[in-house]
Amino acid sequence: GVFVWQEPRSLHANKHGDQSMSLSSARNYALRAAKSQDQKEAAELLSKAILELALAIETTEAKVKKINKSS
Repeated sequence: GVFVWQEPRSLHANKHGDQSMSLSSARNYALRAAKSQDQKEAAELLSKAILELALAIETTEAKVKKINKSS
């Protein structure tokens, strides 16, 4: 498939996003990349996995900041 660059979903648009969902998506992309016979497809899947991981990290950081502010 043609790789379409997608901006990572913004935190503001999805404040209640569950980071575990992003982590499982990242894992799925990485596993698909590992099984892929096509280098270009594998690279695309790894890119998506990294974006999902970044999203999960951002979500976690936002939650930590919120906790720190309230304490």
